[in-house]
Amino acid sequence: MTQPVKRNDDHAAAVPATTNKFRQLLAATVLACLAPVHADEAGDKSLRGHVPKAGVFPPSGAGVHFDGDLVISDPINRRGGLRRGDGSSEPGRRRYFAMLPYGMVRYHGAPADLRDIPPDTHLHARLLLPPEGEEKTLPSPTDGKSKRNPNGQQSQHNHAILLEDDASFYSRQGRSWKVIGIEQGGGPAPRLKLSVEPAGAATVEGGINKPALFDIDEATRIWKDRQLVGRDRIAAGQEVQVNLTWGPFDSLATTDVWLDQASLDACREIQRQRHLRLIRSRFLPGWVDEVKNFDTGGGEVTVTLFGGMDPQLYQDLRGAKNLRMCDAAITLRTWGYHQEYAVQSETLGWKETENPPPGSSGRQVRMKVAQMLDGFRPGRVVRLKGPWPYVLLPHDEWLMEPENLERASKFNPP
Repeated sequence: MTQPVKRNDDHAAAVPATTNKFRQLLAATVLACLAPVHADEAGDKSLRGHVPKAGVFPPSGAGVHFDGDLVISDPINRRGGLRRGDGSSEPGRRRYFAMLPYGMVRYHGAPADLRDIPPDTHLHARLLLPPEGEEKTLPSPTDGKSKRNPNGQQSQHNHAILLEDDASFYSRQGRSWKVIGIEQGGGPAPRLKLSVEPAGAATVEGGINKPALFDIDEATRIWKDRQLVGRDRIAAGQEVQVNLTWGPFDSLATTDVWLDQASLDACREIQRQRHLRLIRSRFLPGWVDEVKNFDTGGGEVTVTLFGGMDPQLYQDLRGAKNLRMCDAAITLRTWGYHQEYAVQSETLGWKETENPPPGSSGRQVRMKVAQMLDGFRPGRVVRLKGPWPYVLLPHDEWLMEPENLERASKFNPP
């Protein structure tokens, strides 16, 4: 019988053609940004120890991989906690994380926000060391805990450049699962198991690279022909995608099983539309590269947009002659009434660069603004509004007073 996979594995719907094109562009961008780097041991150590800096995107391959269940989420400040349930280091210990300003979230293979991820979803994260000046944003392990953790230095990696569910993680790297069958598990609490083996990419860094048994029961959503079906539709030989969550006794349990690509495409398109709606009301984020002040007021501002967004949003901005720009915090939160007070600008130039570094979209826009705000400085985060409808945001997302910014500067988990 296939042995159940443990969580300490060696880290080891018909959709419109335009939607497919945007999805392919997005997947190619994310894959290019996060392509593994083949380096010698010294080079790998340097990449693991890379410290992010404001205004500078990290190199490909920087940071470490970590996976766990999302047990704490603060979507307003883009922070949370992942719990790894295995017995390899410290069972049940949480890894708190903060999204880098250019950090990307993916769900069902589409761009997402932390608010889109259901609690207890098993996620894969690419974590970097804290940026300069952000070392105290998250609680750090005590010396005693660090000594008990065999990962040692890796426990300090807590700023995410990528966070994605299993379906996104494996699909992006050309991996699916071939069904062997469904069988009754053993042990003190026998559970029904979906037996699978890897199909496609032979090895996925940070993934499961051997046959596995995933828990499956009546709570598992099984998708075929863009609708929910019964467990009897699962057959040996099918290639499927799954999303996972915590299971007892160091196991992983299925939350979703997609039996065909059309069903996964349908879920992906729903998430893509949710993402478009969110960003069109909160605006596209980026940071300031260069500022040129005019003697009579105003000036020119050059901004590089962050990556990981749907290509349609970048096209919206590229085709606009006039944009609005507001300053934002490293959490991407903007100040109160950001639509009303966003500065009008005139687009002077648009530049696109192939093979941008991780976190960058490779798209840079130069604008003429009539008013310079304090936040329009090199390395500072801004958000740009395209030709999108006016939306009044919930007040608790805004930074209304300096005290709000100070309170949000540290994450205080339960």
